[in-house]
Amino acid sequence: MLTDAKIDSALKKLADSFLKEQRAIEGQSDFKGWGQFIGQANRNQVGLYGTSAGSICVSLAYGHSRIPVPVVDYLTSIWNQRNVPGTKGARDFALTTRRAFFLMALRQSKHPKLQAIASEADRELRERILPDGLLVGWQIDKSTKAATGSDTATCVAILAYALTGKKSDIPPEIQRAASVLQERLEGAPSSNSGLMKFSLCSLGLALDRTKLRPRIKQWIARSKITNDTRGQDTLDFWDYDYQVGEGLASRRDYLHVPADAVDILLASGLCGGNKQLLSALDLAEEAADSFIDSGLYYGGREKATSLSQAWIAFALERSKVLIAANAERKPWYLLWRGS
Repeated sequence: MLTDAKIDSALKKLADSFLKEQRAIEGQSDFKGWGQFIGQANRNQVGLYGTSAGSICVSLAYGHSRIPVPVVDYLTSIWNQRNVPGTKGARDFALTTRRAFFLMALRQSKHPKLQAIASEADRELRERILPDGLLVGWQIDKSTKAATGSDTATCVAILAYALTGKKSDIPPEIQRAASVLQERLEGAPSSNSGLMKFSLCSLGLALDRTKLRPRIKQWIARSKITNDTRGQDTLDFWDYDYQVGEGLASRRDYLHVPADAVDILLASGLCGGNKQLLSALDLAEEAADSFIDSGLYYGGREKATSLSQAWIAFALERSKVLIAANAERKPWYLLWRGS
């Protein structure tokens, strides 16, 4: 049976997996972090996504006190490179999705040495909101950026606040972005079921139920969790430019979020029915068992990505809301059954 205590134990097992696998950065022995994969022998890659994900997992389990100092120093260093052409920081932070996930890690960790950076990251992320309300997908400066807003970048930006604080504390600009996103979604729903659920997830967690449009609430309520839907991961690709010297270079980036995490987070908004809630609790218990048994979540894949661990960890923490809601609903359910 899934309990708050079991969730806490599972999150600690996951955090321990990251803490055991800190990686030094070649040529920069004072910095440590994590890379794309976790639980893989002889891996030496360290990056923004992986280190942000590791910080999230450790802080969810233990708070900021267990985040290693070399990890804090690495995050500070790469942030300070964001406007230096030709650096990894400049390339990574050109992307709004990476900036948003970085801010998510800073807000979750609440590390005293990262608070000044968190304020800067917060302000600069909100500066990427376009006049139409959505966030731009990538930006180098005010004149060099994507021409249109990005639904995916907007969703991650919304979740950077929704998963790390109260709805009432989400900045008005981000609340407006969520409102614009639901208008767009209602007018032109995504044909990609994974991306559609990810959008619904961000809306349900950021907006009060009274502010959700009727059609959006219907889509959330009709979002089922079955063996078939467990393959509907959130996966999106996009191209972007970043500065190298006085010129520009182009790359392709992507975001992947496991379907299990999205389904649990979507249910935790409590806009669906009892069946959705119970199915999400089953997914959460399976994830907790995976962390307890192996220290990682694989989701049927051969390798465990750091990013997936963070999304599942957030979902597992949020499933405490589902446990509480189920405890409140159960007497009425039993009464209805005639028990």
